[in-house]
Amino acid sequence: MGLLGWFAALCLAAEPDVRTAPSSVFPSTITARGSTWRYDLFDVRFPSPVKSRFAANDTVWGILYRPRRPRGRPAAVLLLPVMAAPNAWIEERFALALASEGYTVLQLELPFQLRRIPGKGILSGQVFLARRPKPLRANFTQAVLDARRALDWLRGSGLVEPSRIAILGISLGALVGSTTLSVDPRPAGGMLFLGGADFPSLIANGEMTKDFAFRTGLNIAALKGAFAGLDPIEYREANRGKKVILVNVKNDLVIPLDNALKLRDSFPDSTQILLPLGHYTAMLHLLWMPAYASARMRELLPE
Repeated sequence: MGLLGWFAALCLAAEPDVRTAPSSVFPSTITARGSTWRYDLFDVRFPSPVKSRFAANDTVWGILYRPRRPRGRPAAVLLLPVMAAPNAWIEERFALALASEGYTVLQLELPFQLRRIPGKGILSGQVFLARRPKPLRANFTQAVLDARRALDWLRGSGLVEPSRIAILGISLGALVGSTTLSVDPRPAGGMLFLGGADFPSLIANGEMTKDFAFRTGLNIAALKGAFAGLDPIEYREANRGKKVILVNVKNDLVIPLDNALKLRDSFPDSTQILLPLGHYTAMLHLLWMPAYASARMRELLPE
């Protein structure tokens, strides 16, 4: 193999890096899905910038909520979901509240979720939590790069004001969102619900993942290597000045409080509120939290 061939092979084998923006030139489709008197719904899809082992996982799907009577080009919110819910009911609560306030919302499906499930009998999100550090890193990297490409899609759609796009993430979506906000300077701000930082200790100590990590030998040392360059705690200085609102619960065993506080430290100028209840019982806050999110979004996306 000549030098040129060796270099080409090396580039092809290079691992995707969340700090490197994916190509902004890619095909996409948008298809009408339905409408209400306030907004129109569309299915959006485009190729993931990362190739996984499963073809079904390599098409990114999203649902676009677009106000029917926008004043000019509206602000937009990229909505990143929880990991393993069987449907998008939680995310829809936030999308509906935001759309009702005039925001365009792109509700994304992350790797191995819903329409990206690789086969029958597999639960949504089940494959994301890989058994070894390398595929776990690959899945998280793909999620962040998918989010970065979704930002490209929104900015290039002509439907929204490119400078007024924020990220809203919930649980896994908050983890992916925190990394995206750390490596991509384009979002105007972020709102992260039930997120945390210092991913290795979060996985090793969190209720959902600690037994799984122990059984599969995912110790903190191995996890530190898996999440190098992905953890927002590494970007603390770069994150100064970024507008981020954090919402956590005090009795969260999935995202331990220590990790929630480390996320606050990862964004030095963020604001954080700590509510009662735990990770799953926080569902009770859905009675008021979507309206709260849409109200505080005005701080991140002022006119």
